[in-house]
Amino acid sequence: MRKMFQTYEGKSVTISYDATRCIHVGECVRGLGQVFDTKKTPWIQPDNATAEDVADVIKRCPTGALKFIRRDGGVAEQPEAVNCVTVSEDGPLYAQGRIQINRPNGSVLLNDTRVAFCRCGATMHPPYCDGKHEKTGFSASGNKPPACPASEEEVKKGEILRITPMKNGPLILEGPVKIHTASGECIFQGNKAALCRCGASVMKPFCDGAHARIGFKSE
Repeated sequence: MRKMFQTYEGKSVTISYDATRCIHVGECVRGLGQVFDTKKTPWIQPDNATAEDVADVIKRCPTGALKFIRRDGGVAEQPEAVNCVTVSEDGPLYAQGRIQINRPNGSVLLNDTRVAFCRCGATMHPPYCDGKHEKTGFSASGNKPPACPASEEEVKKGEILRITPMKNGPLILEGPVKIHTASGECIFQGNKAALCRCGASVMKPFCDGAHARIGFKSE
């Protein structure tokens, strides 16, 4: 049985893999098949490509399941300048930027640059997506929120976006962020938002209080 967290050391780059956050988007396999090959053991072989190529492909992993540490003096991964959340069609919320995940009591759970958050309510690894939306037939159809006005002030760069999964409730976003659809349409930009993670809101991706009505349990 494959361990949920594994580290693969190469001469110029070390790769870590967290299976609990992987939903098999496939960017790694498509982008660098000689390094990421599920038919081989081990399935990750860091020395089969340059550290630069490995880093470039891993940065395309939207869930944060893959990480790298350069051992050749190369540049470590840098967060995107503008924090953004991409609302995938009938799937998770992909956050990128300077992300800090907090517990409801305010303590820090994780600092990261790439995270996929569950919004169907069925994940076994909250608050992260684990692909259950595909098995449950989750649909994100509902009332479409209005697009944000083009005249709004640009979101500040380089600041932390604090994301708090509230117990049995929504994701609370605090800090500069842009929220857009998978097609690139901006639906929010600002400094505070509440996003649904129970799957029942009719104002997806935003929370409308449905978690209380359906008795959503987050743990």
